[in-house]
Amino acid sequence: MKIGVAIGGNLRQVSALAGRAEAAGLESVWLAELDRTALVQAAAAISATSRIGVGTAVALAFPRSPTITAMTAWDLDELSGDRFMLGLGPQVKRVLEARFSVHVDKPGPQMREYVRAVRTVWAANRGEQVTHEGDNYRITMPTFHGPLRPDRRDTPILLAAVGPVMSRVCGEVADGLIGHPLASPLFLREAVRPAIDEGLARAGRPADACPITAMALVSLGDDADAARRAARLQIAFYATTPSYKAILALHRRESLPRDLRRAFVNRDQDRMAELIDDELLDAIAIAGGPDEARDRLRAWDGVADRVVLGVPWYGMDPDRQSDAIAAALEFGASV
Repeated sequence: MKIGVAIGGNLRQVSALAGRAEAAGLESVWLAELDRTALVQAAAAISATSRIGVGTAVALAFPRSPTITAMTAWDLDELSGDRFMLGLGPQVKRVLEARFSVHVDKPGPQMREYVRAVRTVWAANRGEQVTHEGDNYRITMPTFHGPLRPDRRDTPILLAAVGPVMSRVCGEVADGLIGHPLASPLFLREAVRPAIDEGLARAGRPADACPITAMALVSLGDDADAARRAARLQIAFYATTPSYKAILALHRRESLPRDLRRAFVNRDQDRMAELIDDELLDAIAIAGGPDEARDRLRAWDGVADRVVLGVPWYGMDPDRQSDAIAAALEFGASV
């Protein structure tokens, strides 16, 4: 099982953390797209390293045209010497519309087409005479000056998925699936993997064509109670979103979002954390003292090809988050 780590901060911090992760022997670093573009952060990480894999977890697909995404991914892959992994995600409807002024009716089918459109641009830049005509994207001029990079590979594309539709799409067209931090090993094994396999069978692809990259929520520290509270609060924040109700249902917590949303609206973080009981916390997260973390990591073995250690960020000040990333990095290096 490969071990990566999610890093963040300002661009200088990203560069420094990527260098530390490479020196510690981790397999990869991953950049999120919250208030900063994941692709520029990836460039900073690539420029500070020479061996470690660098991925986005995730860059948002639908606010970008497939051609822009294809061009940027190939530039990053070239800069890295074939170390870049393009992780794409759909984002939820409310955020797409309110933040990016983008409307998407059917994210699963649109993502399937998006990936095919990106690969069309790459194929055209290798000299193939191809265009893309689809329901959502029409690309009749995929190159500007003709084939510029005849020897470039297709950059690996991983897709973020939770539900069965997007998981099947991953099996059909992606080089891997990126799990959500709320997705427990149980959920990945019982809900996500079977849907991936359906997509693989539908597309006639090999059984190992779409491995899972799990995003494990990791919160470690000498103060185990404080570390566990930070993880509870992050789980609580994610669980207010209806998109993840299937995960909670599998863990018999169907009614939890109602109470969490009430506490979230009231800005009652103490109540939000209190609603996440120990059983649910330990089913999803690796949280507490460093001594217990290694045993909890074993739950992902056999479920995921790669585990990316990601830290809580909701309700955390930047200094505490930096300390949390450093602790996750140290843990990953020790595994």
